Amino acid sequence: MPRSADGLRGFLFLLLCAMACETPAPGAAPVAFDRVQPELFETPGAQTNSWVDFDGDGDLDLFVGMRYTPNRLYRNDGGHFVDVAAEVGLADLEDTRAGAWGDYDGDGDPDLYVGYPATAGVPNRLYRNDAGSFVDVASGLGVDLVGTTRQPSWIDYDGDGDLDLFVALRDQPNRMFRNDGAPGENRASRDSGSDLAAGDASAWTFTDVTAESGLGDPRRTVGVAWFDYDRDGDLDVHVSNQNGDEDAFYRNEGDGTFVDVAPALGMNHPDRGVEYGSVAAAVTDHDNDGDLDLFVATYGPDILWSNNGDGTFTDVTNPATLGVDYHSTSAVWGDVDHNGLPDLVVTSYLSGIAAVEDHLFMNAGGERFHNALPANLLEHGPSHGVAWADFDRDGDLDLSIANNDEAGGTHHLYRNLLDPGAAARSLQVAAVDATGRSVVPGAEIRLVDHDTGALLGTRLIDTGGGYCSQGTAPAHFGLPPGVGRVDVRVTFIAGGERSTVVREGVVPADYDGRWLTVPRGG
Repeated sequence: MPRSADGLRGFLFLLLCAMACETPAPGAAPVAFDRVQPELFETPGAQTNSWVDFDGDGDLDLFVGMRYTPNRLYRNDGGHFVDVAAEVGLADLEDTRAGAWGDYDGDGDPDLYVGYPATAGVPNRLYRNDAGSFVDVASGLGVDLVGTTRQPSWIDYDGDGDLDLFVALRDQPNRMFRNDGAPGENRASRDSGSDLAAGDASAWTFTDVTAESGLGDPRRTVGVAWFDYDRDGDLDVHVSNQNGDEDAFYRNEGDGTFVDVAPALGMNHPDRGVEYGSVAAAVTDHDNDGDLDLFVATYGPDILWSNNGDGTFTDVTNPATLGVDYHSTSAVWGDVDHNGLPDLVVTSYLSGIAAVEDHLFMNAGGERFHNALPANLLEHGPSHGVAWADFDRDGDLDLSIANNDEAGGTHHLYRNLLDPGAAARSLQVAAVDATGRSVVPGAEIRLVDHDTGALLGTRLIDTGGGYCSQGTAPAHFGLPPGVGRVDVRVTFIAGGERSTVVREGVVPADYDGRWLTVPRGG
């Protein structure tokens, strides 16, 4: 206890400050979660997880890559899950480190790239989705890499309208594959919605452009996030490197080449020890100022880079909350309590320990965060994968976790127990291509209050996150009380252009349980 009156006053001041930091922002609701189908999600050894509507029925299914048992694909049947991995061809037995969904052939159903460590002794697989059944076409397309694979990402780096494939590797240089489509394909046929994927998979072509692009980073890469940080109309990529290696931030020059600007931006972390390193990046507009910010989970103090809107970033990490050394493995943003500000889950990992403390940092605005992880999420916390999605279509974000501990880990699914009124204050937006069929990774969605003109938030369609995963879930916005109508602005990024499609006067309540789908150019 403080001994002097001045000391006592100082102690009380600090206590009041701490209490203020723990006070939820206006409009926030209490946070609580309930476990879903616990017997289904008990199996240990889960690593990568991601949400996708693989069967096109309008709700989100869940892929989980496993370490000791076959991989899982949980089909969502009206909020009840059934593992269908074996019957659709995705029950791989190998140690699975990475999984990324993207519609590479433009036929309207998402395909899955799966990555393994070098010790698994098998090449990576690309599973083409044929009406809900999956066939491995990696060998025919030349993307069957062998190596310690971490983050794969489906993105349109060259702006030609199809999805290219970037693969991060921890034991060799990263790789970039350009999607050159099918022989004889042209822009008109792609945009018309013709089924270009029909027939032999070998008709499709990918070209290894690693050398010419400059993306063959030889350092030990673990995490990757693509976004247009400088707003010049093409996707740039932040690369998180481990074991003391410096991070990279590759600026897309718009001509097929990239330049590492991390040293110039002061974001490379030089001279850190071999026990430190970056693991995973998470992108969102954390402060609702209209540009995309970057959180990097690390072995070492985590860091929040705030985008200054001029192509530079500032470290705004509070060293007492976000900036602690949690030995973090992954992170993901999502507005859990619908106060209009994205919150942040940060997972931790220590070898041989099933339940290292994880954190749910609630965003109270003004770069203030406080940890509010419910006790039941500490039981078998997420050592690796974390992924938000509204699987039950009640408006709020539910949480899938993955813990790869052999004995004490699980991969539980938790339902968000927000009050129904608060849960309904939300809108989910899917950004799709001109055919209206395929999700466009890297698209930016902004929500504006139609009546006041206030910006309500900015989200990014997933380009890589959680733990070595990529999903195709829509952008989710929680809304503070009092918002009646919104304007939705979807910005598509390709070929040096940022084209925005606007939907004005949208009433979120009209989309109860459904997504607002916005196609490019329409």
